[in-house]
Amino acid sequence: MIRACLCLLAGMYAPQLSSFTVQYDQVDHVLAASLLLLAIRRTRYLGCFLAGVGLFTSAVYTVVESRIDERFVGDSIVTSIRIADFPRERPNSVVFIAHNLEEPRLPRRLRVSWYDPPVRLYPDDTWRVELRLRRPRSTSNAGGFDFESWLTREQVGAVGYVVNGPRNELLRTRAGSPIQALRQRFVSRVTALLPDIESAAVLAALVVGTRHLLSDAQWDRYARSGTSHLMAISGLHIGLAAISGYLLSRGLVTLAGRRGNHHAFAIAAGMLVAVFYALVSGGAVPSRRASLMIVFAGLAWLWHRQPCAWRILCFVATLIVTVTPLATMAPGFKLSFAAVAALLWLARRYEHQDALPWWSPRRLRTGMRSLGVAQVLLFFGLLPMSVFIFDRIVLAAPWVNLVAVPVFSLVTVPLALTGMVFDGFLQPAGDLALLAAARSIAGIEHLIAMAASLSWAARSVPSIDGIAWLYVILPLVWVVAPPGWPGRRLALIGFAALMLHVPARPEPGCAAVHVLDVGQGLATVVETRRSVLVFDTGPSFRGGGSSAESVVIPFLSSRGIKRIDTLVVSHADLDHAGGVPAILKTVDVGEVIYGERVATGSTASRYCVAGESWQQDGVTFRFLHPGADASFAGNDASCVLQVEAGQRRLLLTGDIERAAEESLLQSSVLEAVDAVVVPHHGSRTSSSAAFVNALRPYLAIVSAGFGNRWGLPKPEIVTRWREAGSEVLATATSGAVSLRACAEAKTIVSSRYRLARRRIWHE
Repeated sequence: MIRACLCLLAGMYAPQLSSFTVQYDQVDHVLAASLLLLAIRRTRYLGCFLAGVGLFTSAVYTVVESRIDERFVGDSIVTSIRIADFPRERPNSVVFIAHNLEEPRLPRRLRVSWYDPPVRLYPDDTWRVELRLRRPRSTSNAGGFDFESWLTREQVGAVGYVVNGPRNELLRTRAGSPIQALRQRFVSRVTALLPDIESAAVLAALVVGTRHLLSDAQWDRYARSGTSHLMAISGLHIGLAAISGYLLSRGLVTLAGRRGNHHAFAIAAGMLVAVFYALVSGGAVPSRRASLMIVFAGLAWLWHRQPCAWRILCFVATLIVTVTPLATMAPGFKLSFAAVAALLWLARRYEHQDALPWWSPRRLRTGMRSLGVAQVLLFFGLLPMSVFIFDRIVLAAPWVNLVAVPVFSLVTVPLALTGMVFDGFLQPAGDLALLAAARSIAGIEHLIAMAASLSWAARSVPSIDGIAWLYVILPLVWVVAPPGWPGRRLALIGFAALMLHVPARPEPGCAAVHVLDVGQGLATVVETRRSVLVFDTGPSFRGGGSSAESVVIPFLSSRGIKRIDTLVVSHADLDHAGGVPAILKTVDVGEVIYGERVATGSTASRYCVAGESWQQDGVTFRFLHPGADASFAGNDASCVLQVEAGQRRLLLTGDIERAAEESLLQSSVLEAVDAVVVPHHGSRTSSSAAFVNALRPYLAIVSAGFGNRWGLPKPEIVTRWREAGSEVLATATSGAVSLRACAEAKTIVSSRYRLARRRIWHE
């Protein structure tokens, strides 16, 4: 059973970790072959592997095939929708998953933004709305979040927004299932009861599994302190609820004087409580895993069988991934099952120790020691997944969890569940329990805030490639090897190497240029051996946030970059300067140079001036525009920066238009270049024939959003660059484009991120 489960999971993860995929018309053949191999004893494990590949691939293709047809992208479509879960409120918008109820042109599940909705939105509200939708798509950069993966996992076939107007009409409100009504009542109850919205958000997450009230600041604190798992309804919470159900039901039956097998009745009650709690929590993977394990263990006890935890774990994993293969894409699936496996492995070491009375001081010391060992074991055991999924190592996690987990488990969760159950005429008592739970949360929040404020609490891990993955795997030796084994110390060596890992920087005389995929905007990172220049910061968004937070800063972290020596903001348009505040707040910046003034606070800043140049590590940076006496404004005020490595030249142009191009041509500063970032995203107002012919690059890069409403880059502009002998790459289709220019070598494209990291769910 265990080997078969591992082979099935390996088949599920093979398409997720590789660019190689089974074609749509081959999926049925793979599934048929897996059935034949499963029928033969010697090949059953290969059959399990192929079954995993076929089931996962089939599930993904089902979602991909359901995506909105290109013919309807951008159309105004009126349909009825039902809000699937708690909407997430932003400063001036609400985002939610909706079910399409009637329109055959649209997929069943949609992700919708509604800017300034007329009323507050609730789960299970039914609306008739006017929508404008597009196919699921996200930017593609190293270190960035794969939003397309999340949309696929959630089976979303289209994303878009509600067009405000008279066509939008509320048909029914909060007309959902009793379970959803219970969840909504609890959220409303805690938000009304508690003045501290952060404590209310934690209680809502703990009891009904909704995290829409948690602020970004809270998430950041929990992430930096390694306590994000406390916000998920884990197996520990489900187990506590089941134990409470067992004890309460057994006590009530005993007091009632009923005859019969009280133990069996209490086990059945505990199983029902676990299933009910999993349903109330929203049915996330960790709660499903825990409730199913409790049910199967309970059935084994009722049938007088000794349950095997390993077999139950593997059976539940097989059941979940067979029914819902896309669940394997969720971080909660990986972390939940891996954590239970690590704890079961730890339990094997102590299963032969002598039993001690619970009141024995030695038992207390042993318990405290086991708790500490468990935290260290989980830290090393989950380290590879933490690096792979979150790109970080949380050094504070073992020490904070040593306090936070017992308090949450023994105080907060029992009080919170009591508060939920005590409703109706018992609500006053339930409110007291919820207030007490909030007090315990406030204490833990103080500890978490202290831990998160420590400079060493969490460390971002740069991108891992090649042999460096050995650093990530070696810490598992600490988990697998028994205490006392000499090879166990290899884990410490791997951990130290991982902490010291920094990606290779360019050689002296070389520059690495990364044109990031920020959608409709521009952000470029130029690395030399010892310096970093960022040219533009990408856009900010109407609904809040910016591409600096979602793209630029994560990319810098993936490269191990903690300081920007020079930040060049070509001009003040939001698609180029929108991320400046976030970068100045998060990253150490040496100086800011701009074409139009932007707010920089206390950071040294000045205007770019044509003719100014400097050298760094054998690479020359030179501004070509605007001149000191120029009177350009808007797009034509953009800084134009040339990067030179020997005879290799790359030109960064901002949003200059024809007037600035003519000025550059008249000043005779333009030379043939190897690569150029096409001006103004490939607009007709730029890239004049004379300008293109003066540069004649072999590579022209267009930074533009996929399916943008302006239709950029314009086809005739792409044709003009191609007729000049240039290969045209667009970040919309290539993702981030990375170049390498060296004095003694030709400029080359080192990677196109979307193509290099393409997976089956990517467009």
